[in-house]
Amino acid sequence: MNFRNVEESVIFEESQFTKRIIFNDDEALSFVLNFKHGQVLGNHNHENSAVIMIVLQGKGQIQVNDERQKIHKGSAVFLKGKEEFSIPVVDEDLSIFVTITPKPHNTKYSEEIG
Repeated sequence: MNFRNVEESVIFEESQFTKRIIFNDDEALSFVLNFKHGQVLGNHNHENSAVIMIVLQGKGQIQVNDERQKIHKGSAVFLKGKEEFSIPVVDEDLSIFVTITPKPHNTKYSEEIG
């Protein structure tokens, strides 16, 4: 069994958003994204993998294809891999727990940021 305290991955930096890996397995990848007010995540997708996001704290917006939705603590989002998405607005310091399955082949998704 693997066990991690997700709260230890809620780390903010002034210069850029952060990404902390929680689990990195052949079948799934989980991490926490942390955004200070005003930081954003550019438009992208995750190959053919499904993405599940749960907002741990904060407020902002997610854009999926051409649709924008407000997100806040407790919001859950499910995306199919080819859907383009971004976090274009962060109104209040935002932490999101993300799981991607199957794990994408591109190793850039498994790298920490910040």
